Amino acid sequence: MTDSYLYNGQGSQDHVASCPDCSAAIALLDAPGEAVSPPPGLREEMLARARLRRSPAETAVAAVAVPYAQQVALMDELLGELSVAQWEAPLAKHGTVRGMVEHLAANDARVAGFMGVPATAGLPVHRRWREQAGSLLERVSGSTGVLLGVEVELAGTSPARGPLRHAMVQRTFETWTHADDIRTATARSTAPPADEHVRMIAEFGLAMLPRAVKGPRRDVAATVVLTGPGGGTWTVPLSPTPDRVAVLVSADAVHFCKLLAGRWPPGSFPYAAEGDPALARELIRAASTLGCD
Repeated sequence: MTDSYLYNGQGSQDHVASCPDCSAAIALLDAPGEAVSPPPGLREEMLARARLRRSPAETAVAAVAVPYAQQVALMDELLGELSVAQWEAPLAKHGTVRGMVEHLAANDARVAGFMGVPATAGLPVHRRWREQAGSLLERVSGSTGVLLGVEVELAGTSPARGPLRHAMVQRTFETWTHADDIRTATARSTAPPADEHVRMIAEFGLAMLPRAVKGPRRDVAATVVLTGPGGGTWTVPLSPTPDRVAVLVSADAVHFCKLLAGRWPPGSFPYAAEGDPALARELIRAASTLGCD
């Protein structure tokens, strides 16, 4: 405090003497003892919670960074609840919960490496995933919208590239998918993404759909109607110059996201179609191949 400080006509020393709050604060600052190191993971936990409240500066960046931050925070909380035995719970994909988190960290690393995030090898898997995801989010949040258009490697069973914008949507999508896998494996209730996340994931999948369709390219388009929270209507061109809409496919929006993740077998996926039934079946099959496993 400075000598010129006045509060209600009081000098600084007089105010401190008469203010219990200020006296306690100064006593705490003057208390003897060594500084205590914060517990491991506190920084990442506080950053994750802060990201739920604070958007990045640019609207375009916020549109992909905030959903990812929210899914990372939810996954982090879920992993923190797991018992030692639950980390070894069996999963059809990746063997165990631990194996799935290692897989998620490896897929995140494709984008994290592009953003210059240092490797986190040698740490326990939960902390390794969390620190890498937090650092990736910090780098993306501090970037400009121009960077979102730069092409990067996407996760998936076959090589694919796309803009960083798509990669961040994919990271949101995969983090939610694997969190639900873990919830199912540990007898917890599944949790669909927020409505706006559902729509974002669906749009991402529909943008990737034409390249996943097998067979000769047809000069047609498909209209996809997704119902329920996060739904909407999209017309997807299956060639650069479609001359007509050949089929209309409708399904539940959250179910469609699970189909995209490979978590709903195409043969049993519930949908309705008008128009070309064979093309409708091919679209459903192609959509089921777009997951990150």
